[in-house]
Amino acid sequence: MKKLLLGAVLMLASFTASAGTVTITNPTVIQGSGFITEVSTPTGEYIFGGDFFEASETVELSWNSQLTGFAQGLVNFSVSSSLDNWSLSVLDGGVKKLLTGNNAANTAVFAPFTKNGGTIYNLIMTGTTAISSFSVGFSYPVEVTQTPLPAAVWLFGSVLLGGLALRRRSKNANMQAVVA
Repeated sequence: MKKLLLGAVLMLASFTASAGTVTITNPTVIQGSGFITEVSTPTGEYIFGGDFFEASETVELSWNSQLTGFAQGLVNFSVSSSLDNWSLSVLDGGVKKLLTGNNAANTAVFAPFTKNGGTIYNLIMTGTTAISSFSVGFSYPVEVTQTPLPAAVWLFGSVLLGGLALRRRSKNANMQAVVA
């Protein structure tokens, strides 16, 4: 009965540990003259514009993103933008990594990136406006795939403990047979 309860607890812990999510905050314009005019949910589309952007203006946007629930996970960003020649990079504590670059306007790009849980990553998009407004879209929810190591460790640990218990039990039975 104890083994059954231990197995159930380990399975429950494994399922609980696999509930990861990615949060993306609203973007801010770092370089450029405009601001967000509309946010469309649940698709995660941000529309920037008004009369504040000029045609052929260079724009740089920034989002914060964080992985929760996983120690580490593969995040597949699906991104599109109406900016010309746009690129998406991720900044992790001073190290900047280009995820995708030199993309044409209105092109959807899938950019996988391995993230560590609890770390705040800064996503940076740069591009050139064709007209006085543009949009940026993220797929929502962002897909997260956990490395199966934690579940494998829990299951292997329970099998190892069960094997040790069986070995101890058979050793005690052999000792009693020798004494008799």
